[in-house]
Amino acid sequence: MADGLAQLCNEMRRQLDIVRTRTKELVLEYRDKLIQRVTELLAGTVASISPADIVRDVAIYADRSDINEEITRLTCHLDQFIKLLSDRESQGRRLDFLSQEMVREINTIGSKTADVQAAHCVVEMKLAAERIKEILQNVE
Repeated sequence: MADGLAQLCNEMRRQLDIVRTRTKELVLEYRDKLIQRVTELLAGTVASISPADIVRDVAIYADRSDINEEITRLTCHLDQFIKLLSDRESQGRRLDFLSQEMVREINTIGSKTADVQAAHCVVEMKLAAERIKEILQNVE
C-alpha cells in the first residue's frame, strides 16, 4: 500500500510540474490576447489605449491567478506525506489530514487557473488525491 501511495504522490508531482510550467506561460498569453482584442475593438475609432493600461490589467490578472503559494504548500504536503510513509509507527491520522490539505490546495489551484491544460492536470491530481484517501480508509 505504501508503494501505491508513493506512486500516487509522484503522479500528483508530475501533474503539478505541468501546471507550474504552464502558469508561467499564461500571463504572457493573456497579455498577447488582451492586446489583440483591444486592437480589434478599437480599430476604426479614434480611441486608443496606453501601454500603462495594458500593463495594469496584466498585473491584476497575474496577481489574481498567482498559484505559487499553493504549489509550494502542495509540494511540502507531498514531501511530508512521503516522509510519513517510511515511518515505522502508524501515521494514518496524519496521512489522512495531509491528504485533506492536499485536496484543499488542488481545489484552490483549480479555481485560480483558467487554462484547459492546467485544468486537466488539476482533475488528474484530484483523482490521485481521492485514490490516496480511499487507500488510507482501508488502512485505518
